[in-house]
Amino acid sequence: MEWFSPSTLEKFQRFRKLKRAWWSFNLLMLLFVLSLFSELLANGTPFIVRFEGQFYFPCISVVAQETFLNDGVKTPPDYHDLDRSELFAEGSGNWMFWALIPFGPKQTLQADEIDVDPRLELSRHRSQRVSSIRLNAKLESRADAGIEWFFPEGEPEIPDALKAPLQLRFENQAAAEYALPHSDGRFIWYISAFEPRSRAPRSVRLIVREKLDNVRPEPARLLAEENPELPDWWQELPESVLAQAEQGLIDAQTVPVNPIPYTDAEGRAWEISISRETVQFPFRPVKNHPLGLEKSGRDVLTLLLYATRISLLFGFILVFCSMLVGTILGGIQGYFGGKVDLIGQRIIEIYSAIPFLYAMIYLGSVFGTSFGLLLFVYAIFNWIGISYYMRAEFLKLRKQPFTEAAHSLGLPTGRIMWRHILPNALVPLITFFPFSLVGAIGSLSALDFLGFGLPVGTPSWGGLLSQAQEFRFAWWLIVYPALALFVVILLGVFIGEGLRSAFDPKRETHWEA
Repeated sequence: MEWFSPSTLEKFQRFRKLKRAWWSFNLLMLLFVLSLFSELLANGTPFIVRFEGQFYFPCISVVAQETFLNDGVKTPPDYHDLDRSELFAEGSGNWMFWALIPFGPKQTLQADEIDVDPRLELSRHRSQRVSSIRLNAKLESRADAGIEWFFPEGEPEIPDALKAPLQLRFENQAAAEYALPHSDGRFIWYISAFEPRSRAPRSVRLIVREKLDNVRPEPARLLAEENPELPDWWQELPESVLAQAEQGLIDAQTVPVNPIPYTDAEGRAWEISISRETVQFPFRPVKNHPLGLEKSGRDVLTLLLYATRISLLFGFILVFCSMLVGTILGGIQGYFGGKVDLIGQRIIEIYSAIPFLYAMIYLGSVFGTSFGLLLFVYAIFNWIGISYYMRAEFLKLRKQPFTEAAHSLGLPTGRIMWRHILPNALVPLITFFPFSLVGAIGSLSALDFLGFGLPVGTPSWGGLLSQAQEFRFAWWLIVYPALALFVVILLGVFIGEGLRSAFDPKRETHWEA
């Protein structure tokens, strides 16, 4: 059976001449093929292990830990720890052959396994000045230390607006906390909440707190231990503080250093923090992990590779199943028409009113999230759109001369639909396939981001973006998954535009006077 007529083959040749679409197609297929071999590119288990003259293949058959350590443990060893041990030291004759990326999608690393260049973390932030005033029932005050910064001209004057809340406390009545900004906006008067006691208080504490609402903290800077590039404000430090801070840079390489407080020329209080960088997940890109690590200690590059395979497989399978169901049901409606078409359309309209997201949440809560369940739920809803187009194609083609000739020859209905009408109705399937693929991948990522998609721990672009929302500082969890999603969707759109242009029926339309 010739599925593609000379006209269809000509359209495919036209598509190949559209360079952007053709190269996008090749690149997307390359990404898909590479993702299918993810275990060969990224694997936390070595392919070959040579130990004491013997060769082992852990990826093919399980090798017990006792084989290497003779400790009686029957489970597989941690090959990364084993590779760092003296048994596999240089010159021992024992070695391991790893994948290009020696980490698996389920492999979580410990902090001591990360090869980090020694760095110091330097930051400076404003210190909020806080003082207090003790007031008796006559509103006579006794100020604590530090009040002179708020009132350099002398004794503080209690605002009238504070007298009523203070009086409630002296009368031993319940009162909520109360805050009042000072007239110059530099600080806030604050009184804590009060509950009645056995007797009225003799004094009330009035807190004076500097207002720092509009002061943004300066971002921390990572410094190399040798020849650190210091920020501009470093040279503005007072001499005494500068000497202390320089000593802190030296001490922080070996011991923890307490924050260094100081006051600038304008009287503002600051604190300088100097500490040695510690590995806490998620962690920034480092050696052996060029795209960083996520919150569980898994390599982001590995997760992106496996997530690409899952997303593309999900998209291809879903679109294939949706188009298969949509073609069958739409073809039956279009070919038979009449009551079959009318009843089918009414049923589809009612069926399409079922909310997909609610159905997904309900089935997920009953059966648990899984790749198969997500694919099934999507497939039973995603075929409706393509069925409309295939119905229209079959309605159009069932009255064509070649279909009437097949009827005259007595060919069975199934053969006419399969061999004569369907090959001539492929244009909607071909042109909508890339856009449906893009929609499926985007929907999967969105559901993973919301937590209704694949099971927790499954490599997913949406899952990494969800972590980025939790850890706002982890820019690598935003940039790389978003870039991967953007590239795949962009390639799909370019392919779809090229197919739509190549299969445009207006190219074959001729007007005659």
